Amino acid sequence: MALLVSMLKRILFFFFLFCCLFSFNACLLNPIVRDLLFPEKDPSSKSLLGLLALTVNTNTRVELNHSWAGVRKGESLQLEASYFMYGSKVDSTFQWSSSNPSVATVDANGFVQSIGNGKVYITATSADGRAGASSDITVYTGYVYASLDTSNLVGHLTMNHTTGVLTPTGTIYVGLSTGPTGIAADPSGKYLFTGDFYGGTISQFLINQTTGVLTANSTPTAPAGIQPRNIVITPDGRYLYLASQGTMAIRAYAINANGTLTFINSYSTSNLQTQIQISRNGNFIFYLSSAQTELVSYRINYSDGTLTQAGVSPAFTNTGSDNVATHPNGNFLYVGSYPDLTILRLDPETGSMNFVDSVNHAKSINGSAIHPSGLFYYLIHMIEGIIACYTIDPITGKIAYASAVTGYSTTSLRFMVIDPTGRFAYVADNGGDLLQFSINQITGELTLIGSVDPGGVQWNLIFL
Repeated sequence: MALLVSMLKRILFFFFLFCCLFSFNACLLNPIVRDLLFPEKDPSSKSLLGLLALTVNTNTRVELNHSWAGVRKGESLQLEASYFMYGSKVDSTFQWSSSNPSVATVDANGFVQSIGNGKVYITATSADGRAGASSDITVYTGYVYASLDTSNLVGHLTMNHTTGVLTPTGTIYVGLSTGPTGIAADPSGKYLFTGDFYGGTISQFLINQTTGVLTANSTPTAPAGIQPRNIVITPDGRYLYLASQGTMAIRAYAINANGTLTFINSYSTSNLQTQIQISRNGNFIFYLSSAQTELVSYRINYSDGTLTQAGVSPAFTNTGSDNVATHPNGNFLYVGSYPDLTILRLDPETGSMNFVDSVNHAKSINGSAIHPSGLFYYLIHMIEGIIACYTIDPITGKIAYASAVTGYSTTSLRFMVIDPTGRFAYVADNGGDLLQFSINQITGELTLIGSVDPGGVQWNLIFL
């Protein structure tokens, strides 16, 4: 009898411990409680309590009907969530939240209403607080801006939401012999900037929120060193970084409330590298090393916009190509090296990089783009007039050749942008009209749907 009582006590003990773990885990996922237990950490902290909670939580998950989406400004999207426990779907209500209500809001039923341009995460958390999932949503207007370097203009086009066809809606003069090449807009869609290769300036424009028309800012330009090229802007729209080719430096600027720029600092690279890239989480800037056989990451200090070198990739073969693309999941970098494309795994917290794979292509590379689904990668082979499509394994980051479109002007193809819905792609052609494609959502294959003259030959594009 005593043995039986002892066994019952042990069973009851473990039963109550199990219940407490479940209750604690639900409590832990409450943001307020979590911040108290793990200040500046998440539930995956290696503390004992965090590990216990994480162990319990591996058997629950939330799935959304859209893990990503592009929503045109002013339009809406219905998100639906499902809750799974131990592999079986169970009934649950959800708490919905928006990471940025100025971009999009969400109601108690998962109905998303877009408000303004930008990126937003809509999150559904199960009623017991034990699991959640987020949808990565981009709100867009459907405007394409092209830097027309030989015409000293910026062209503005508007996309037909159904067909993807662009209609030219005007140009704006940048300045005599400026040669605008690099182009970028702040995430809210209020300001646009061009790197003026021959002018040694960054041109500053205001974007009409109703029509998309550009006007010169009150201070039209900012000094940009010698031969400024590519531009990137942080996800919060506070800082701009420029690849200054002739100065061989990365130049950092603060974006003021009126859309003008204030110079912060210049960081020597000892390299004529013309392109610059930013990580998906906005923590790092990427730039090829002086020998162009390594990628260097720089951490962004968000208190003042300054940069500090964070990591250097393993060396890879490269003889002049200079393009870097980032995967939507933030874990992989694709370096347009020659003769092999180089894939690196990025630690999004430290900026360190490790080798994943290399894929031989033996062609020139100028631009590249990754589909918002993260399933397709496109390479612009400038000299050969080819746009190649590769499929991506988002778990490993590795790619496999899938298809190509060929026969375009040699030495002319430059850069590519994809609309946030993933249905259409646009390629700048420095020898002719802007190219327009539809995208097969299953295979990633491109189909030409026409070309359009934006007011001159194009160097670079941005989709807003």
